[in-house]
Amino acid sequence: MTVVIVGLATIEEMAGGSARYLSGLVSGLRALGHDVTVLTAARHVTTVGYSEPGWSGQLRRALARFVLVLPRTFLTVLRLRPDVVNSHFALDGLPAVLAAWLVRVPVVVTFHGPWALEAIATGRRGRWPLSTLARRRIERFVYRRAQRCIVLSRAFGELLISEYGVDPKRVSVIPGGLDTRHFETLPAAPEARRRLGLPERYTMATVRRLVPRMGLDLAIGALYEVAADLDAQLVIAGIGPDRQRLEGRAHELGLDDRVKFLGRLPEADLGLLYAAADVCVVPSRELEGFGYVALEALAAGAPVVAVGTGGLAELVGGLEPGWVVAGDASSIAAAVRRLAAAPDRRPDRHARQAYASTMDWAGIAPRVVNVFEAAMGPRGTHRR
Repeated sequence: MTVVIVGLATIEEMAGGSARYLSGLVSGLRALGHDVTVLTAARHVTTVGYSEPGWSGQLRRALARFVLVLPRTFLTVLRLRPDVVNSHFALDGLPAVLAAWLVRVPVVVTFHGPWALEAIATGRRGRWPLSTLARRRIERFVYRRAQRCIVLSRAFGELLISEYGVDPKRVSVIPGGLDTRHFETLPAAPEARRRLGLPERYTMATVRRLVPRMGLDLAIGALYEVAADLDAQLVIAGIGPDRQRLEGRAHELGLDDRVKFLGRLPEADLGLLYAAADVCVVPSRELEGFGYVALEALAAGAPVVAVGTGGLAELVGGLEPGWVVAGDASSIAAAVRRLAAAPDRRPDRHARQAYASTMDWAGIAPRVVNVFEAAMGPRGTHRR
């Protein structure tokens, strides 16, 4: 099968769950012998920091995308005429959908999140009504013209159906995949903390984009409550525009020496951070379609305390419902205290890793291929 995958960025180009998924899927498909061409905007559009502030920055991004990225995508699909086009981002997928229609190639959308709603939730964009309207119309056009849609959780399947009018019969729920081999030889927590230069304390850790909807202020508040009777620290890996506000909040609570901002960690060190964690905290406020940080932490053997937002409730609750909590600092702190008081309680380390292994790409990629084949129809009848 020949596949053209259109996405925002690979994990080498940008941090984040959608980039991690795209890179893992490409590797998984190629391991199965499929011919995959990857088209991302990151070569021409800045992804470091995820955004450029102000009108001039937005204009530069728009020009790069509309002059360089979108025409290239359109022409590549026309030239290659693959068996299937797989779009991972609505705007960049738009020309792919148009080109696929011209050459009668089926389209499968992998829905990572609502572009317009996420822009509003981020706080720095989406406040312009015309911009939000344009985003929603592009999304609706792309999603409703796909032969099949893949979502990583039932929660986002329901969102895709309710917000964009996608036929439920065309929606398949397949969780995100992970190469669990990368988490099999991690050091014990004290050694991992030593390698990362962290103090020897009870460690709450997370990997998040630093924007308000990720709820990192809740994690800082939870640390404040936990630190009253436990020598604890919170270690945050990730970048984003909210760092200054979060540092200010930590300072207000007297936690300057207990909240560590590591920035974007190299891929080789992410496993070390999970290994260093006594607990991984995922405090997302909204629009969490899956929660790769939770899956990676479980693969490393760490327990996870997650706010029950979207796909997080399914992912974490599928192993231990008691680790899914309400979206406030006190609820997070209470769950962390319970884990600290009984670190060996089940599900234990082996059970966590076994659960994560059910989402290894070796099992997930064939399920994605099945959706591609369904979009193509019997023996590629879509193209006849």
